[in-house]
Amino acid sequence: MSDIDDVFAVLGFGKMQFIVLFCCLVLQIWITNEQLGIGVVIAGATCELEIHDQRLAWLMAGNFSAQMISCFLWGQMSDVYGRRSVILTTAIGSNILSILSAFMPEYWSFLSLRMLAGFFLSASVVCCLTYLSEFTKISLRPRVLTIMSYAIGMSLIYVPSLAGAVLPLQGKPSGWRILLLCNQVPGLIGIITLIFLPESPKYYLSVGNQEKAMRVMERVCRMNKGKNVTLESLGVVSLTQPRLRHMSRPFDPCHDIKTLMTKYVKFMCIFSFVFFALSGLAFSLPIWMLRIRVLTSHLTEHQTICDHLKGRTTSPSSGCYLSYREMEDPLIHGLVVLLLFIVTSLLLICLNRRVVILLYVAIAIMGCVILNFMKHPTLILISFFAIIDPPMCTIRLTSSLLIDFLPTHLRGKAFAITTMMGRCGVLMTSLYVGYTLSHACYVTFNVFILVLLVCGILVYLLPAEYRNDSFTSG
Repeated sequence: MSDIDDVFAVLGFGKMQFIVLFCCLVLQIWITNEQLGIGVVIAGATCELEIHDQRLAWLMAGNFSAQMISCFLWGQMSDVYGRRSVILTTAIGSNILSILSAFMPEYWSFLSLRMLAGFFLSASVVCCLTYLSEFTKISLRPRVLTIMSYAIGMSLIYVPSLAGAVLPLQGKPSGWRILLLCNQVPGLIGIITLIFLPESPKYYLSVGNQEKAMRVMERVCRMNKGKNVTLESLGVVSLTQPRLRHMSRPFDPCHDIKTLMTKYVKFMCIFSFVFFALSGLAFSLPIWMLRIRVLTSHLTEHQTICDHLKGRTTSPSSGCYLSYREMEDPLIHGLVVLLLFIVTSLLLICLNRRVVILLYVAIAIMGCVILNFMKHPTLILISFFAIIDPPMCTIRLTSSLLIDFLPTHLRGKAFAITTMMGRCGVLMTSLYVGYTLSHACYVTFNVFILVLLVCGILVYLLPAEYRNDSFTSG
């Protein structure tokens, strides 16, 4: 009986993995379009839908709260019905709802459909990383998941580049509606690709279906090694993996949750807080950064960002149609994010994940500190990037650690719980910034320093790297 990770090591990273990586990458572009690119859409829709500060806060909070509520449901279903099945079904639903939201005439119907789209979108957020990781050998997993995360930078380039062309258009339909429809294209490509891909073989092993697991691995073998090579010719007649669920025990989700909350409680607490804090910074602040930069773009006096915002609303007052000039900052942001993920890939060659995570947390703390003093617009923008982008990379590295620490049959639930905490962090951060930014700006950003310090300490408590014998059978 062969260990499936040893078989993946023999088969290498070939055609099958590249296709799975492409599928997950374009799905991640779509996910980022929906989570961060929506900020550009909202900037264009501000006047037409009358979106003021509190409405923006609740729009983001509503979308992410729907994701938070549904995360555990999709994680549970992915452990029962499979990663691919859950992604495919929910991605179709979310894509359709997002397309419908582009035709809504006023704020409340738009809010409702965005929340429903977020409810289904969270399944892809929860399952895509797990699906890709379960086709990848352990030694390559951090780098492959980081490469998949290049999609975040690609999305942050794709959306503002397109927005610069369509948002200035004054006609029917509005430019922001066209942009929202274009944001769904990567999702459609990912869905079509996923239709032709197999389920995770590790999932099949986790539910005791040896025959289907062998069938998938046979397909991987033929795609990677050629049609004339079979698993049998490589000496593989059956498969297993470490920490399998005992098949003699009936499936009991309550038992799995109890295992997570007892045997892995230390790791779950650490990961939950880290996801909560870093997701709030990485996925909530970019939308506020764009809003703040649009508001202050016409000001010539050099002041700190808090002096600019003191006692003011952050609702744009310069018209309903944004130009390409307002899209320059998000475009630069996308290039910075893509570059930082590439740098992360290089750092992982010589440093372990925990060291890279601690380095990025330190950079984010530095960004929060200097934002108190920076007056030049370019330096303020760099400070925002320092606060937002390292946590974004850190989330991906932390996700790969989580996947390595836990057995296959617990990964869906564990990733769902931490993703749920991450969405809760986005919700709380969005509301916190929305209600404090113009009244207690210095408090807004300096509280983040304390949160990041706690994150750094907790990450330091994690093992430097996963070892296959670190845990007993699950």
